[in-house]
Amino acid sequence: MNLESYLSKYRSGFSLEQAFYTDFEIFNAEWNSIFKTSWLYAGNVAQIPKAGDYFLYHLRHESIIVIRGNGDVVHAHYNTCRHRGSAICLTDTGHASRLVCPYHLWVYDKDGELLNARMMSSDFDKTNYHLHHVHVKQVEGLIFISLAKDAPDFSSIEKSLAPYLKPYHISKAKVACIKKHTIAANWKLVAENFRECYHCGGAHPEYCSAVIGANLNEDVVGLTHTKQNDWKERGLETRLVEVTDGTTTYAIRYPLRPGIESYSVDGKKVSVPMGSHRDYDAGVVGLVNYPNFWLDAVSDYVWTMRVTPIDASSTEVEFCWLVDENTVEGKDYEVKNLTKFWDVTGQQDATLCENNFRGILSQAYQPGPYAPVEDQVVNFIDWCINKLKSGLSRS
Repeated sequence: MNLESYLSKYRSGFSLEQAFYTDFEIFNAEWNSIFKTSWLYAGNVAQIPKAGDYFLYHLRHESIIVIRGNGDVVHAHYNTCRHRGSAICLTDTGHASRLVCPYHLWVYDKDGELLNARMMSSDFDKTNYHLHHVHVKQVEGLIFISLAKDAPDFSSIEKSLAPYLKPYHISKAKVACIKKHTIAANWKLVAENFRECYHCGGAHPEYCSAVIGANLNEDVVGLTHTKQNDWKERGLETRLVEVTDGTTTYAIRYPLRPGIESYSVDGKKVSVPMGSHRDYDAGVVGLVNYPNFWLDAVSDYVWTMRVTPIDASSTEVEFCWLVDENTVEGKDYEVKNLTKFWDVTGQQDATLCENNFRGILSQAYQPGPYAPVEDQVVNFIDWCINKLKSGLSRS
């Protein structure tokens, strides 16, 4: 496989050659050029509310410990002991006042400092054997990590996301539910699917019943303009942020249909207003950060999606639902009602992605043209191609 040759064949505005969705060497190049050089969404601080709470983020052969330290500090470490490399944390979530390797009982503090290494020689220097750190940043309760030796700039991501996230008080929110699914499709097909609504009219009746214009056959300009003026007066962010050269973030606020209160199967509210919201009229906040983060927020809950490639032909997606910190399950919300909208829509999307991948495996497959309304897909694929080209130039 000659990656440079495949990259030279790419035509912006057309889907990729088959090999970009199936070939291991290209997948490996994406891992090195995209996932090891970008800021990756890992989770949120509501998942680790107390000092010592942690979760693991598995990325290919890497396992990253994301742990809450003292106060609001979040640390991220490679889950590999500095003695002989054993995994330290063996469960995907948990609590640890100290990180203790189960093999030879080396003990680390939450910040990765080696505290104790039994029976080592007298000249052993513990300061040389702290856990290997992973770059970590927070923005309004969302946690991003970077596996790069020198992490890229985070300021543009923070600047784009923070104004939209601030009213939800995610750093104090409550995790209502987390679900993980494996989709039998290349990760880029999953990402492409969530960058366009060309498919929504035929595939997502529940989504189209909630979001005006989702089926692409309605004039939404007037309503959107009216609502944005109202939101601005209320101090809510409405500025459209688009991915450009050197940036990775997309952000937008758009209206629900008149009379619709939330992303729910019947359009009715499923929880109390979240954070500083006092009603159900804040529209929908849609956020994306390449390559693996999606968020949709309505007045009463926040939904996040984390996309993680497993291999060239399978992808893990993690959905997380966040609600206001003061909510009580069974009184203010029911998990089944809260999650049903995205359970249904997510399964529809998974089926579409898997169907797409099966068709791409055919010897008859050829790259096809994207529709003008799929411009955000073109933007994403162009970004991926440019990252691969940059990776080649560095090698």
